[in-house]
Amino acid sequence: MSEQAIKIERDEIRLMLVSLCGYAPPEFDRALANLPCQIINVLDIEHGFSIFEDGVVPELMLVALDRDVSMEEVGRIEALVCTANAIYCPVILSAPLEALDRLSGEVWAGCDAVLVDPSEVDYAAAVALATGAKQPVLSDVARDVDSARLQRLADEVGRIARTLATLSAAAPLPTSAVADVHPMFIGESVHHEVGVSAAEVRALIRMRRMRERFFDKELLADPAWDMLLDLMAARLERVQVAVSSLCIAACVPPTTALRWIKNMTDAGLFERVSDPDDGRRIFIRLSDASAAAMTRFFTAMRVAGEVGI
Repeated sequence: MSEQAIKIERDEIRLMLVSLCGYAPPEFDRALANLPCQIINVLDIEHGFSIFEDGVVPELMLVALDRDVSMEEVGRIEALVCTANAIYCPVILSAPLEALDRLSGEVWAGCDAVLVDPSEVDYAAAVALATGAKQPVLSDVARDVDSARLQRLADEVGRIARTLATLSAAAPLPTSAVADVHPMFIGESVHHEVGVSAAEVRALIRMRRMRERFFDKELLADPAWDMLLDLMAARLERVQVAVSSLCIAACVPPTTALRWIKNMTDAGLFERVSDPDDGRRIFIRLSDASAAAMTRFFTAMRVAGEVGI
């Protein structure tokens, strides 16, 4: 393909960059060489709305956070995302792990992708998925590695969802009697979980981490199961689990963990809930069906005298 043809192809997507520091992350700069994007403006959070006031309509917005954000900045990001959604402009947000828990539910819902400390491959894959870009404009690394990883993730989540759905079909869950729940715990009463203790679940988690003393943890990575265990333990302990905490529990790179969280939420295994004291903050919990299935798993494991990891 000629240089002129490449230029025309890359000009097809007009990208607006909103950054706390006012410039693009280095990883995105490197990815840009293989992306069909033309940056039409680079603005800070405070002046992000000016491009809409000028009548310019971007086809993609990247919001890049290089540090934790204040609540005032979160409000501006939320307004920017809502404005972009109103004109059907996809939004990609990149942020450090410590900033995740400040993001509001509106931001989570309005972003096509949330990346944590992303690499250039992560940026390339997110842009391709958000814009429906043709594969030839992406580098071979992004196409071969990330697309295959996303497909494996989707296949695995589908398998887990089908398995848990089968386990949960045996008995309906109660939908009343929540008076004895601790005020800070959002969820149904745990009387149907009698016989499974948080200590039992935490012991299983410790056994899984022990494997990392002898094998490369990436070789045995299983973020779906690690997150199911962590959320089950938290449910029994009646504590909330923030997004950043669940990413750590997954024992995979944060951006990968976020993809699993989204896919498992879409599959009905997880639920997003608002902090009762701060409606902007988001927690993740097990769905009732998942919790019931996990309970039956531990009961069956105990009855069979088996030790699972």
